[in-house]
Amino acid sequence: MIRLRGVVKRYRDGADTLVVLDGLDLDVAPGELVALQGASGSGKSTLLHIVGALDADFDGEAHVAGQDLRALSVAERARFRNSTVGFVFQSFNLLPGLSALENVCLPAWFAGGPAPGRSALAAAGRAALARVGLADRARQRPARLSGGERQRVAVARALFANPRLLLADEPTGNLDAVTGAEIIALFRGLAAEGLTVLVATHEERVTAAADRALFLEGGRVR
Repeated sequence: MIRLRGVVKRYRDGADTLVVLDGLDLDVAPGELVALQGASGSGKSTLLHIVGALDADFDGEAHVAGQDLRALSVAERARFRNSTVGFVFQSFNLLPGLSALENVCLPAWFAGGPAPGRSALAAAGRAALARVGLADRARQRPARLSGGERQRVAVARALFANPRLLLADEPTGNLDAVTGAEIIALFRGLAAEGLTVLVATHEERVTAAADRALFLEGGRVR
């Protein structure tokens, strides 16, 4: 699902150049749940952005779901993200004035191009919420949901388009032990269904549940 070879990512700070990823290689198989560890600033989020086609400014080879990311145009990268990759972040990024269902469907409403009607989108949104165990919370706004439920809504939003790859950046960082364990179990179940999941994390409970735990240090996977 993911094949990176010799990936180099640099940031310029005035006259200085900071090398964050330095010839990184990475392979992740379909259906794997992989935890990516590393100190703050080690490049975990940068790596997720490259794999998720959010960042095209890098050197090396990056193939995800059979696509050569370096060969895609800006429009093609957008289509690739919308159809193939789901993103989950530490902050839930839910709009407080919308219901759980509306938050799940919102990206599809703004995706552009031909789209199904609102009833079809709502049905797909309810299916995504049911997949994360929130079928009965579709009408609730984020303020009426627990932290774990809000993160599940964020996961449902990421699953809305039935992606092949789920990228999660510190998804349990804002959760207590119990609700964090629920999200980890959810990821474990999604991987069992065949979804590839790559999680950047500082937490040992996440790595313990993963198929593999990798450590990012010195710009490479150790």
